[in-house]
Amino acid sequence: MNRIELFDLNTYPFSSVIRRTSELCDSFKETFHAHQGMELQFIHEGKGRLLIDQRSLDIRSGTLCLFQPFQLHRLQPEINEYNRYVRSFVLFEPTVFEPYLQSLPLLHSFYKQLCHGSLQAPILHPIGEEHEFVKTLLAFGEARIEAGAEQHREDAATFLISLLRQLRALLSDPKRLPLVSPRPAHRAEQMMQWIEQHYTEAFRLAALAEELHMSPYYVSHIFQETTGSSLSEYLKARRIRQACVLLTSSEQSVTEIGESVGLGNTSYFCRTFKDAKGQTPHQYRLQWKKSNV
Repeated sequence: MNRIELFDLNTYPFSSVIRRTSELCDSFKETFHAHQGMELQFIHEGKGRLLIDQRSLDIRSGTLCLFQPFQLHRLQPEINEYNRYVRSFVLFEPTVFEPYLQSLPLLHSFYKQLCHGSLQAPILHPIGEEHEFVKTLLAFGEARIEAGAEQHREDAATFLISLLRQLRALLSDPKRLPLVSPRPAHRAEQMMQWIEQHYTEAFRLAALAEELHMSPYYVSHIFQETTGSSLSEYLKARRIRQACVLLTSSEQSVTEIGESVGLGNTSYFCRTFKDAKGQTPHQYRLQWKKSNV
């Protein structure tokens, strides 16, 4: 199962999708995953939870979600015969569009903070269909722009600049801060926090269970029941996320990166990475460098 990126942002550095609908018959299923790029997702209809940064947040109609590059997250909408899930989103590779903001120093600084800084709020609500951010997103429509399509890339950059101006105002409005859920996933969040501290080491379920004063079986059961993913799936996704970061930001060898993310056997690391990404770590690095020349 592909846990990192459903979109190839090296080939298509910009994608926008409008009013994608999931209903009961669609059997919506999402595991913990991350994207190479930045994603802005607006929820037109629906409610549920977002698991992100070891937190559980409420989502509902009018929610705007902000997902930074390589940030693990999982949306859990409540889809049934009475509720559907309708969202629009834009996904883009930050490095491709950063040059278009060089002449706008304040907006450029905000852009870097948005994509790489520590955000106060990963979700904002309520926004509402009438907000200019939503109107701008819907007006641009569906698009998938190739890296070499210079004119279309410039059109996308102009659109992103307009969104960024509105988003900067939204993030400075205290009324738009998220409402934290009453933490029904408290135990699962503790497990995610433990993995965050230990994912570079060989995983021992017994050690996690001992830390939480629970049985290994109960630890696995609670995590699966709460998040919809197994501990092993979440751990793999976290390791692959870090591997992607290192492949694009360091000169460490593939073997060194595998060891640093807890996958010391190089062959196993390459197989695991290819299963998640559809290409080997070496191919991923080469493609990244080629797209950022």
